[in-house]
Amino acid sequence: MRRTLWLLVTATWMFLLTSEAFASSWINIDFIRKNAVPIRRMNDDVLILPRTNRVRVGDLIVILRVRGDDVEVIARGAVESVQDNELLATLEGPSITKMPKAKDLVVSLSKLKAQDPDAPIPEAPGSLFSEKPEPYEPGYMVLEAGPYNGHFESQSPNNANQYKIYDFKFVETHFLWYVDFLWRYGIEYQTSGGNIPLKSYNREEQPTTAKETRIALHYRLLPVWKELRPTLKLMSFKSEFQTTNDDEYVVSSSASGIGLGVNLHYLFGDNLYKKDKGFGWSFNRIYADFGYFPSYSVSDTGVQRGTSSSGTMMEFKVGATALFYWSAIPWIKRYSLDISYGMYQSQVTFSGDVKNAADGVYDIPPGQTYSESQTYLKVMFGLRLDDLLSKVMKPR
Repeated sequence: MRRTLWLLVTATWMFLLTSEAFASSWINIDFIRKNAVPIRRMNDDVLILPRTNRVRVGDLIVILRVRGDDVEVIARGAVESVQDNELLATLEGPSITKMPKAKDLVVSLSKLKAQDPDAPIPEAPGSLFSEKPEPYEPGYMVLEAGPYNGHFESQSPNNANQYKIYDFKFVETHFLWYVDFLWRYGIEYQTSGGNIPLKSYNREEQPTTAKETRIALHYRLLPVWKELRPTLKLMSFKSEFQTTNDDEYVVSSSASGIGLGVNLHYLFGDNLYKKDKGFGWSFNRIYADFGYFPSYSVSDTGVQRGTSSSGTMMEFKVGATALFYWSAIPWIKRYSLDISYGMYQSQVTFSGDVKNAADGVYDIPPGQTYSESQTYLKVMFGLRLDDLLSKVMKPR
């Protein structure tokens, strides 16, 4: 009986839409927008709507997705309750062809006649939830690259690594993916590296390279104030520094660490900013990143300051992101520009036997503590994409 009613009212609604607009097009978009209510946000399969006379508690509804002149019915449901001056509606599972999202349109099937805009809104019945529903944030992907320039300096209590001081110009590649159907979770990958113009104790240039790799698991939290949003991170860090220098003044080494971090950003615009026609841009966010690595170690090759080490590393970064959208470009239309300034500092203590340079001129003292610091500026340009993988996996 319920399925028959759905079919009847759905057909009636679509007939009204098409019949009113038949003179100009199959569906009158203005008529739809006039009688529809946009979804404010989602909480799993619960739609959160602004309170309005167009849709009321007890109404059967359909959810429409409008793209230009194309209108698609993607789900059905019913308005169940009012909470915190917002309407809560549930979806009918078998009717879902695409998962609704914020800004999709909801129209009432139970009241096809025009509503009196001056009619009073009835008092709210009992709440469907004991707590306020969590907002849904769509997933997205970031793929970007750009110059990573800075200054590196080693602080040593002896001759080891005294000449490990240089300016660098690397290229970094950055990938970030927030999963749409697990909207709180994301994964991040960064890699950078290049040649370093480094000189030895004898003032001779020594071929030297450096490389950094970072992987992080993200967990997005709800806003703490307006659009101020924190994200927690579990991070891993790995770096390799290789030089042909064979004395203690510049030592080849590799470092690795596991740490925790937090990203605090204020969101000014949509993460998936879009402009219907022409070219447009949006200031997306400003942010601050802090990371702490309580487990950090360095291993030398060739000359060795010790056989094992333990230490810590801290890092801090601030930046801003803007998004650009050009509808005339085929396929990929949304781009990002991110500028950031940061620094990090590490401290590590070696233990075990020391391996000195082959010339035997200088003996490195055992059990010493060494520090390294770095400042940098990054300018990253890339793509900001919808979560394409989640779109493929979702039922259509």
